[in-house]
Amino acid sequence: MADSDIRPYGRLDPGRLAMLETGLGRTLPPVYRAWLGATNGAYIVGEHGIPGCPFVLFEERPLFGVHQHFRPFDLFAADALYRRPWLSTDHLVFAAPSGGLLVVRVSPPAADAIFFLPEDAMTGQPGAAADAVRERHLVPLADDINDFGHQLRTLVTA
Repeated sequence: MADSDIRPYGRLDPGRLAMLETGLGRTLPPVYRAWLGATNGAYIVGEHGIPGCPFVLFEERPLFGVHQHFRPFDLFAADALYRRPWLSTDHLVFAAPSGGLLVVRVSPPAADAIFFLPEDAMTGQPGAAADAVRERHLVPLADDINDFGHQLRTLVTA
């Protein structure tokens, strides 16, 4: 990931990836699945973002992986806590930076695409109709997780 200090947690073997997909009830898109297998998410050192986008990733707001013993960084926990109230199963929340949610689309069309759901769009009751309204507020960021990583930059704070 360009111009940044992003540290992968490690690897996930194919068996653990399959268990994740079973637990989530959906298949991960190919590029994200390969990235997750190679990294198991990533720890963020310092503040990172994409210039012009209103979110910040930092130590307490990493890229989620499979960390069943530490729920704040776990994809299963994120699915229940962040995705279910706000988005359909077409998406997977892979980070909860300040300012909103980062999601990967898991269903066609645009499977593997990365989006940002601004915090101010996270309103209303759970349910399919409200999910569809919220999903109209998704901001496209990247074609896939690798492209997203190339866009991340260390943010300079004053």
